[in-house]
Amino acid sequence: MTRCPSCGEHHPLNTLFCDECGAFLLAEEYQPTDILAAEDVDWMGTELPAVTSAGDTITRQVTLRVSVVDSGRQVEFPLSKEISMGRLDATTASFPDIDLTTDGALENGVSRRHAKIVLKGADLFLEDLGSVNGTFLNGKRLTPYLPHALNSEDEIRLGKILMRVQVN
Repeated sequence: MTRCPSCGEHHPLNTLFCDECGAFLLAEEYQPTDILAAEDVDWMGTELPAVTSAGDTITRQVTLRVSVVDSGRQVEFPLSKEISMGRLDATTASFPDIDLTTDGALENGVSRRHAKIVLKGADLFLEDLGSVNGTFLNGKRLTPYLPHALNSEDEIRLGKILMRVQVN
């Protein structure tokens, strides 16, 4: 039996709240963790450490710019998470980060979930997500679900849509 610290009522073990007064009954060691203020949290982000010649560590943010060759449209992203590429389809809740719908994605063979770009450590990777018409990196078709190194100035083709990549 557990005794309520507020009103003294007895309850079976593992009861969370007192039936009489509503007090929380778990022992002190099971109290929930205090929530930190946002300024007290050291957030993990997109900043990568860089070392100067003097050995001091500075940080820089990696940005990815993708240019669609035919339309000339450019999209820029900070690399903080994986970036999905494909075409929009609200029916199946497909909302890619790089949406090629306005570039004629459906007519040019781009799947809803076609490919993704991922930052792992300091390296960038491109991965085909099992697309029907394939993902090509510098003219070579990628094996689905196998990450391939992606570098600045590389060319990506999803279906028939050609894009150029720049990493800053």
